[in-house]
Amino acid sequence: MNIFFIGMGYMGAERLKAAINLKKRNKINILGFYDTNVQKIKINGLFFYSKKKLNSSFFKNQKIDLCVISVPHNLTLKYTKVCLENSKKINLLVEKPLGINFSETKKIINYKKKNQKIFVGLNYRYFDGISQMLKDIKFKKFGKINSLTINFGHGHNPEMKKSWKLSKKYAGGGVITDPGIHVLNLLQLFCTKIKIEYIKKLRKNFWKTGIEEEILAILSSKEIPIINISISILRWRSTFDISGNGIKGYWRIKGRDRSYGGQEYYTGIRWGWLSGKNQKDTEKKLIQKKNKNVFQDELSSIIDTLNNKKVKIMPCSDKEALKTMSLIKSLYEH
Repeated sequence: MNIFFIGMGYMGAERLKAAINLKKRNKINILGFYDTNVQKIKINGLFFYSKKKLNSSFFKNQKIDLCVISVPHNLTLKYTKVCLENSKKINLLVEKPLGINFSETKKIINYKKKNQKIFVGLNYRYFDGISQMLKDIKFKKFGKINSLTINFGHGHNPEMKKSWKLSKKYAGGGVITDPGIHVLNLLQLFCTKIKIEYIKKLRKNFWKTGIEEEILAILSSKEIPIINISISILRWRSTFDISGNGIKGYWRIKGRDRSYGGQEYYTGIRWGWLSGKNQKDTEKKLIQKKNKNVFQDELSSIIDTLNNKKVKIMPCSDKEALKTMSLIKSLYEH
């Protein structure tokens, strides 16, 4: 599997590191990277140097099976188009959200030829707790679900105001787009016909760049009647919490590694205290493996998919991402 990278910022480096770690397992050949701002990078003792040009002749001289694109949102359309138009056999892994808005996502997908595949970097499904939660919901462990609450936030850092990530022009929006796309995409894995009941957007409260800095949304779906979502970049202590309640029982997920803490997944049954124990003591707990790397799991899944192998967890496709971008569009318009 010949892999090339476009964009070598934080996310690009994480994805390159994942490829290096999977070299033997997935028979990966790293062709290098292209970045207008990064000339060289050292990962795991290995040096990689940026290619000087990215044009049609470059693609003709390289047999690229998979190109990993990790660039600011406003540049995604440009680089996906260059790849898809100059190579008939190239496949893409694009860092979310696959374009700056819903319209761009559709354009990107339309550039794709029949035999090409586009995957989108939405890898929360590979966390141990979340993947188990998805299984438990699928097999109706909690019975009919009454409600779901998602609380997700962080505070960035003092230098972030200068970053493209807080600019609507370059990022496409605020917390609804990123990091919101992560939880909205997860929601769509087990909810259909999602309806927006209410949304409140907070702008110009602290960062004052014009994007929404915090939102509170109440949604509903065929499967879950009450869905409460809070997303913020005004939380000075990072928070990631998903909790749900069903007729038979309940669950809670805390953390997603790094500043959010290791992921823990708790499940409990209705009236567990009738066993004579405290309700808390009747709960089951799953702790994330310390060496867990969702970037590696996602990339390995993508490579196996391209090689027509069975995978336990399917990576996010362009079709799936388009559906999530449609929901994001509706949240902005509401």
